[in-house]
Amino acid sequence: MKLDPERVVGWAVALVALALVVQQTASAVRASGVWARPHHVVATPSPYAGVERLLENLQRTPAELPARDPFTFGRATEPAPTRRPAVTRPAKPTEPARPRLTAIVWVPDNPSATIRWNGTDRTVQVNSLFDDFRVRSITPDQVILERGGETLVLQLPRKGD
Repeated sequence: MKLDPERVVGWAVALVALALVVQQTASAVRASGVWARPHHVVATPSPYAGVERLLENLQRTPAELPARDPFTFGRATEPAPTRRPAVTRPAKPTEPARPRLTAIVWVPDNPSATIRWNGTDRTVQVNSLFDDFRVRSITPDQVILERGGETLVLQLPRKGD
């Protein structure tokens, strides 16, 4: 194996460049403090301690909170626990979900409409089905749907509604 001077010089230049890059990187990391050992560790209080304290007070009802005279200095005495009767409110009757007509594209031979149902817009044509609804007819201002023998007429919303 022969040692070619050009090849030896090339390897020497590469090794010097590598050594310079490693030396500069190591000094930069050392200067940034990443490799430095911490001198002392300070215990920091939990940042959520104040929030937890507030939440504990919110979970108590006003009857459980101590009553105090705002014109005197000092802590209030704890009141005796009292129980309130549970109040039940009747549920409000909810109206069944109803499809909403959003647009009609009126082409006399092939009209179509866009109906919003269950959070999605559906494009329908006469005699098409979506969910349990069948589209019976589409006019320039309304769509007639049928579901289980029940007829539902959808009107286009007026401007400002």
